[in-house]
Amino acid sequence: MPADLEFSIMAPNAAGIQPLMDRFFDETGIRVRLRLLSWDTAWSDLIKVALYGDGPDVSEIGSTWIGDLVAMQSIRPFEQEHIQALGGKPHILPSAWHNTRLVGDETIWAIPWLVGARLVFYRRSLFRRAGIDAASALANASSFDQALRELQRARVGVPWTVPTGFTHTSFLNIASWVWGAGGDFVTPDGKRTVFGQPEALRGVRAYFSLGKYLPPRVRNLNGLEPDKQFLQDAETALTMSGSWLFQAASAHLLDDLGAALPPGPSFVGGSYLVVWKHSPQADAARELVHFLTRIPAQIEYAQVVGLLPVVPAAHKQAPFATNPLWQTALRGLEMGRAFPVTRSWGLMEDRLAAALAGLWRDVLYDPSGVDLDAAISRRLVSLGKRLDLVLGQS
Repeated sequence: MPADLEFSIMAPNAAGIQPLMDRFFDETGIRVRLRLLSWDTAWSDLIKVALYGDGPDVSEIGSTWIGDLVAMQSIRPFEQEHIQALGGKPHILPSAWHNTRLVGDETIWAIPWLVGARLVFYRRSLFRRAGIDAASALANASSFDQALRELQRARVGVPWTVPTGFTHTSFLNIASWVWGAGGDFVTPDGKRTVFGQPEALRGVRAYFSLGKYLPPRVRNLNGLEPDKQFLQDAETALTMSGSWLFQAASAHLLDDLGAALPPGPSFVGGSYLVVWKHSPQADAARELVHFLTRIPAQIEYAQVVGLLPVVPAAHKQAPFATNPLWQTALRGLEMGRAFPVTRSWGLMEDRLAAALAGLWRDVLYDPSGVDLDAAISRRLVSLGKRLDLVLGQS
């Protein structure tokens, strides 16, 4: 009798993936129980799974979490025979394999599932009202700031909305400004932080200076609340999100919706699948991973969650090959960047997310009068020095 599996995914409900799980059961006789997690709390939930060796057999994880799970010796590697069973490495985007192994190690610890890039979304009608050409206005950090200033002058209700609380989204957004300014977050080997260096700080400053364009009513949005704000308020001009946003847009908004790359390389991330070391059903777990990377499952579920399939062959089919918004998302993948996979990346990301939330509090207390350079130095430079002590030992 085939063993049952538990599969943890990031989803508000099971409706989107349950049809796939039913089809998997019909094909294999393996029943899958779903555990639903939230992106903003899943990291702490999965750390407990790793610590106690109890929980799901298979989990969806963020692209930057693999290093910490490997360091905790909590997940199983995928051997060459397992990769071949999926169709071999060419079956999956070459760039997606980057986040499956540690720097300097060829062992594959996760299988790419879905992929996406951060994009800028705007209302064309509000840009026309302000006399702004989006193609040139969103090209770099300086023109981006100028565009928001023009939107404000045109009395657009909400020129800009992004999350400002404790969320890893701030880290993903700010990456484009840091990279666009010539900065980075860690050295290539992951042993030392560099987000306290002048180039990176210039990017941080450019991003947080946009706080003055956040009206009071949107200054304390978090998680996916800025998405909701943009989708529902016809006076909200600009936000930064993933391709799931246009999947959720109404037909009326789609007629007015524009998408562009951010002013710097897009952060490219996505979902990866890991098999836990404590699972007694490793073969069945890998069978589920195989099923989820097949083209039909990729096309179906990618549209449900608003990300791109990780299988290139799926990009040649509708809607990815025909819809201009999906085409912009694909350009984000081609021109974007990912973070390095190191053993302490999850820790650094968590601490940096907290520091960025603190920096937002400083900025939003007095957006026009804050000493931004002093606030950035206080929040980030000292954090970098503390993290260097940890990263150097990993």
